[in-house]
Amino acid sequence: MRFALLPSKPLAVAKSRLACHLSDTDRRALCYAMFYDVLECLSRAHHVDAVAVVTADPRLLELATRMRALAVDERSPRGLNAASALGTTRCLEHGATSVLIVLSDLPLVTVEEIDSLLAEVPTGPHVRLARSHEGLGTNALLRTPPTVISTRFGGRSFQDHVAAAADAGVSYSEVDVPGLSFDIDTIEDLRELRRAVRPTRTLSEARKMGLLPTVP
Repeated sequence: MRFALLPSKPLAVAKSRLACHLSDTDRRALCYAMFYDVLECLSRAHHVDAVAVVTADPRLLELATRMRALAVDERSPRGLNAASALGTTRCLEHGATSVLIVLSDLPLVTVEEIDSLLAEVPTGPHVRLARSHEGLGTNALLRTPPTVISTRFGGRSFQDHVAAAADAGVSYSEVDVPGLSFDIDTIEDLRELRRAVRPTRTLSEARKMGLLPTVP
């Protein structure tokens, strides 16, 4: 059973690097929109059998439940790696044979890209990665089986995950697609949303905030 796992910080503390550019209300609204867009994408992917969300944010847990995802309350924020470990454990309890972790700040990701990441995965233990656009981080991580390596999110996590696969003696592969590589960290990243080829909640929020031209 192929699970997609979406971990997220509480909205109040998410994307703190944008705090000097956006009001707290706008920042929370933007983070909620990105989370919603990614969750909706995972829920619609043909190669995803079930979706799980792990967060301490009540509003995100409510949305996860409403969208029929497994909602895992981590109670208090424990960091991305610990949250991913908790979520993976819950997925295993529900029969997961592989777990795809996708970060919640990927507003351009598409259903087709999620399906491409899950397509033609080699049989046996394997790790598949999607690199962040600056080249150092990991924006998506597929593990088969779900605990074949521990997660190493943070810093130069792409190379850390590759090294972990090598240490475990398992094969790995990389997918390179634009929506999975493009994450939001800075105000300049937000302005790049003009590249969006389809309407999304994140795009709508960015326009409301005056970060992008409004559509006539």
